[in-house]
Amino acid sequence: MTLPQWEDFWRSGRVVSCPTGAEDGYTGSVRELWERFFAALPDGTRLLDVGTGNGALLLIALEVARARSVRFEVHGIDLARIDPRRAVPDGARRFEDAVFHGGVAAEALAFTDGYFQAAVGQYSLEYTRREDTLREMRRVMAAGAPARFVLHHASSIVADTARESLSQARELEEQAQAFVDLREYVAAERTDSARAARLMERMSERMRSMHDLAAHSKRSRLLADVLPALGDLFELRTRLSPGDFAAAFDRTYGAFKAAEQRLRDLLHAALDESAMGRLALKARACGFRDVRMAPLSQEDGILIGWQLDMSTPAADAACAAPDAGA
Repeated sequence: MTLPQWEDFWRSGRVVSCPTGAEDGYTGSVRELWERFFAALPDGTRLLDVGTGNGALLLIALEVARARSVRFEVHGIDLARIDPRRAVPDGARRFEDAVFHGGVAAEALAFTDGYFQAAVGQYSLEYTRREDTLREMRRVMAAGAPARFVLHHASSIVADTARESLSQARELEEQAQAFVDLREYVAAERTDSARAARLMERMSERMRSMHDLAAHSKRSRLLADVLPALGDLFELRTRLSPGDFAAAFDRTYGAFKAAEQRLRDLLHAALDESAMGRLALKARACGFRDVRMAPLSQEDGILIGWQLDMSTPAADAACAAPDAGA
């Protein structure tokens, strides 16, 4: 299985994927949450990061370990074919002590039973077949191992921003018809100057509307990213051959549609309180203990997700089969 909408994104080198910003890693209260978790792990801990992406959590884990003068054995798995050592700036040095496993499903891990002493994941568990992933996590975790996951909340700022971004994407493509107009303008410019002039007038009016929408956006950066890319294409039209321009156009449009799909993925994965409660019950049925779920907010009180904490029992216990109708 390939995930081009995610693989292309991770190849860009960005470390986090939330539509609220493009910072190089987690900051503020989210970072503090993970620093506390990693600070409690003993020297030599074998740590698994589920849905690691470009290794945002592992960067924090490695930094905490170095600050404490301890070592962790850290592994990051992702269904997407990832390579953070190459993709992330200075990745070879930053991930010197990390092992990444791309193209690996969380529901079928190639690790021996009880291998890991801790497991984590940020905005990852909810994208998987959750009950299957919990059973597999239980299998590969040692007795008494803690696990912490942060998941998308259906009412969080992250989900709200994704909805705003999707609305803007529809406006750009369906109402402003930005990509259609640009393609038609480039063709008309070479063959029909009168039509090209009409298209230019229409494009200018529509792009003014899009720039105004971007300026008044509450949180979304979608238009702020896409509009400059369209502007670059417009400039390139005079310097590229028709074939090269078509290839550049397809790359830009493909990146836009991939971003749109990532937003849909996010909203499909986001959990309301009822769904989160069912997930917590599944964790207990799978043999996890001390299962605790709670809304997670930034330091300013803005809701950003769910926090799920749990651990495996000190004495081994078999994982229960999923309930009927799960």
